[in-house]
Amino acid sequence: MNEAGQKVGLNEMTAVGFNKERQLQNIIEANLALTMDIDFIASEFTVGKYRMDTIGYDRDMRAFVIIEYKRTQRYSVIDQGTAYLNTLINHKADFVLAYNEKFNERRRTNDFDWTQTRVAFIAQKFDEYQRDAASNPDLPIELYTADCFANGVVSLNKLEKTNNVPRNANNVGNDNMELSKNDAVKVKDIKELTPIKESDLVGKGSDSVQELYEKIKETLLDWDANFEIKATKVYIGFRLNRHNVVDLLPQKRKLKIWINLDKGELDDPEGLFRDVSDTGHWGNGAYELSIVNDERLEYIMSLIKQSWRKRK
Repeated sequence: MNEAGQKVGLNEMTAVGFNKERQLQNIIEANLALTMDIDFIASEFTVGKYRMDTIGYDRDMRAFVIIEYKRTQRYSVIDQGTAYLNTLINHKADFVLAYNEKFNERRRTNDFDWTQTRVAFIAQKFDEYQRDAASNPDLPIELYTADCFANGVVSLNKLEKTNNVPRNANNVGNDNMELSKNDAVKVKDIKELTPIKESDLVGKGSDSVQELYEKIKETLLDWDANFEIKATKVYIGFRLNRHNVVDLLPQKRKLKIWINLDKGELDDPEGLFRDVSDTGHWGNGAYELSIVNDERLEYIMSLIKQSWRKRK
């Protein structure tokens, strides 16, 4: 039914697939920011003894992303992914050079976080063995299914890892934590790659802080089930349409909140959030607050809703 109470017919979408692997690659590369929220760097990038389909860059993670496209299921995502990751680790300078040439910058090796490097495979279908192999949450390999329909619509869906067993974080420290560029640069083996998960950061909080986090998360997902939860080393971002709405960081005794609105955009009559627009801080936006209980949670959520309404 539409708003006028009239019946609205639904049209069946017929999947036609991709004729060639290159067709899929061209579509993804032309829409990389829209589909995967990463920047395009290079196509058919040759390094070492391999030619990698697409090289991208995740600005949130400060890390490179290798993308491979497949039309058949007769390959091992683990073997190829591991080979590509090892090649990247052993040829960091080549990737930095490609980045600098693409964006006309002068970054150095220690400006990137090599621990967050990952490989993404995109195919129309993955078999059970491939899904299970890539389902390890500690493995920096992601699977995406893609399809093309007769009306020109293209779908891209990330397959969530099912073996998501929580573990203690080894990259998140105390309240005064800092990102160690030296540790990130010293990565010499694929075993040192440590994908960050939501549970890594949540697990650092006390039981009461974790409860606060879950209350906010539950409310956000009630507002909109399309929220993407993206964990970085220094916050957990809740995103819509490729933009962070709010960032949360559970700490031992408190929960930090950053509302992603520019200075002057937040209507906070009680002045609860502080302006950090001119202060160094981890999260996105100009407004920061630390809480230890849920006494003002209803009011806080009303402020977060302002950012949500802007992004939805």
